Amino acid sequence: MSETLQPPTTAQESPAPSDYFSQIPRWNADGQTKRFEVMADELSGRIPVTRLESWRDFTQLLESDFFNRHGVQLVFRGHRRHDWGLMPTLGRVTTNGIITEVLADDQLDRFRRAVRGRLSDTALVDEPDELWSVGQHHGLMTPLLDWTYSPYVALFFAFHKEDDKDEKDNPYRAVYVLNKSFLVENEAETGIRVFEPRKDHHGRLVNQAGLFTFSPYDATLENKLTDVLADEDGFTDEELRAASEEEQPEILARYICKIYIKNEERDACVRHLRRMNVHHASLFPDLIGASDYCNILTAEAEQAAEIARQAAKAAANAATPTPEPSEAASEAQPAATDATKSIEDVLRAPAEAQQVEPGRIPLIAQELAKVIASNRVVDWDKREAIQAQMRTAIRVLLRKYGYPSVLREAVVEKVLEQAKITTVIDGGTF
Repeated sequence: MSETLQPPTTAQESPAPSDYFSQIPRWNADGQTKRFEVMADELSGRIPVTRLESWRDFTQLLESDFFNRHGVQLVFRGHRRHDWGLMPTLGRVTTNGIITEVLADDQLDRFRRAVRGRLSDTALVDEPDELWSVGQHHGLMTPLLDWTYSPYVALFFAFHKEDDKDEKDNPYRAVYVLNKSFLVENEAETGIRVFEPRKDHHGRLVNQAGLFTFSPYDATLENKLTDVLADEDGFTDEELRAASEEEQPEILARYICKIYIKNEERDACVRHLRRMNVHHASLFPDLIGASDYCNILTAEAEQAAEIARQAAKAAANAATPTPEPSEAASEAQPAATDATKSIEDVLRAPAEAQQVEPGRIPLIAQELAKVIASNRVVDWDKREAIQAQMRTAIRVLLRKYGYPSVLREAVVEKVLEQAKITTVIDGGTF
C-alpha cells in the first residue's frame, strides 16, 4: 500500500457544517440502533458511513459480527483526511476525476518508454498490470487504488501523519472497507477488478498485505459499485430490494462503507500501532522506511524532552520569587514573550486544563505565538479569510499537543481575541 497524494485542501475552502458529523450514526456493536447512513452529498457520496469517537473503538468495531461475516473477505484503505474520496492518482489530473481508456493507455505507454533500460526484470514491460504496480510504487499517476487486508495497516495510513496547519479543519480521519469477495465473484457485473501483483521487488506489498483495484474506465469505483447495487436488471440483492429506506444503508455497507474516526490522540494511536509492529520500518522495508522510522522516534523524543524542560522551568519559576524588572530590561524583552504569556494564561484558565501534562501548556503557548505572528499580515484582524486560516492553525496545534477537546473551540476564539486586543494596544507588535 503506497502513500498516495490527494488534492490540497486549504483553510480558505468552506468547511463542512459543524453539526455534519452529528448526523452520522455512531457505531454500536449490538446493532439495536442505526449504525450507517447514506448522506448522498459531496463529502460522503453514496457510500454508507458510520463514525467512531476514538481510534480506541476501532478494535471493537472489527470484532463485531458485521465485520466478521462468514465467507466474506474484506479489504481496507486509510485516509488522513475525512474529505478524501476514492480517486486514483491519475484521476486527479482530470476535471471530473474520471479516467478514460485513452488517458490510461497514453500514460502507460509513456512509462513503458521511460523505463527502458531501467528495469532489472525487462519482462515487466509486456505485463500491463505488473507495470502499473511498479509505477504506483515509484510515484507514477495510475488508475490503481491501494488496499490492504490488514485493518491496522489502514489505520496506520489514516493516522501516521500530522495535520498541516495550513489546511482546513480535519475533525475526523477515515478508513474505507470494501467487500473483496463480492468484487471477485461479480467482476463481470461490476467491471471492478482486484489485482494482486505476482512480483514485489521492494517487499512493501507483502509487508503491507497490499493489493489493488482497477475500476472500469469512465467510472469511479464508488459510482460503479453503487450503480450496480441499485440496478434491478443486473445484480440483485433480494434483501436490499425488500428493505425499507431506513434499513438500506446497513445492507449497502456490507459491500462498501466508510468509517469516520475522530481525529484525536494521533500520537497515542501511532504508538499503539508501533507496539503491534505496524510502523514505517516494518511497512516500508527499505532505507526510506528505516529513515522515516528513525525521524519519527527522534521527533517524539525531542518533543517529550522539550515538555520536560518546560515543566522544570515552570517549577523553578514558581519556587523563585521574580524580581521587578528594570525599565531597560523590560524594553529588551521580545514582544513574543508577552504574547506567549497571555496565550499561556488563556490556556490555563479553564479548570479542565489542569489535566494537561505539566510543561505542555508553555510549549503550546510558544507554538501558538509563532503561528499567530507568522499569519499576522496587514489588517489581519479585519480580514475574515486570514482569521479563518489562523483558527484552523490554532485547532491543529491544540489537537497535536493534546489540549482537552471540550475546551478547544472556546480557547481558539479567546486566543484570537487576545491577539486582536494586543494588536490594537501596541500597534501590531504581537
